[in-house]
Amino acid sequence: MNALLLSGGKSSRFGTNKAMETINGKPLIEHIVQGLKNVFEKVYIIGNVKEYTFLQGVFFCEDIIPNKGPLGGLLTGLICSDSEYNFLTGCDMPFLTREFFEFVKLQKKDYDLLVPSYNSYLEPLAAVYSKKCLPFISDSLKRNQLKLKSFFPQVNVRIIKETVIREIGEPEKLFFNINYKEDVQKLEINLERSEKI
Repeated sequence: MNALLLSGGKSSRFGTNKAMETINGKPLIEHIVQGLKNVFEKVYIIGNVKEYTFLQGVFFCEDIIPNKGPLGGLLTGLICSDSEYNFLTGCDMPFLTREFFEFVKLQKKDYDLLVPSYNSYLEPLAAVYSKKCLPFISDSLKRNQLKLKSFFPQVNVRIIKETVIREIGEPEKLFFNINYKEDVQKLEINLERSEKI
C-alpha cells in the first residue's frame, strides 16, 4: 500500500501555505512525510509540487486536471501510484499515528474504499482508496461534483466505526487538522508532548 499526500490548496483560512509552516524547526509537510514513510511502501506528493522538491525519498505528481481540489488530487494519485490500494491524507493532519496506518494496512482488502467515522462524519482524508474508484471519480469530475464523498454511493464502502478507532487512539487528536494560525500553537505543544513520551 502506498500513501498519497495532497500538498494543499490555497489555504485561504490559514493565510499562507500551511504545508510550509515551520513546526519545531521544519516544515509541517516534512513531519507528515516522515510519518508516512515509516509505514507505507511509497509516498506520493500530489498537486502543485514545485515548493516541495526539498523532500527526499518521495514521488511527485502534478495534478492531471488542475484546480479540482482534493478529488482531482485523488484521481492523480491513484493514476500515478503503482499500488492497488492507497492511503489518502492531507498536509494539515499531523497526528495520524503509526498505529492507525498499520491498522488500515492490515484490514482485509474486500472494499473499494475504507473510511473512518468520527462524530457521525466520515473522514475521507484519512482513508484507503482502491483503483476501482477511478471511473467513478472521473465521472464526478466530469460533472464538476468536486466533493470527495461525491462518488461514495457508487463504490463498495467499508466504514471503520468510532468505537474501533478509539481502540487505536483518540479520534479527536487523530483527525485534528490545521485551519487557522492559532492551531499551530496547539500542534507545537502536542508534538513536544509526543516526542517526550
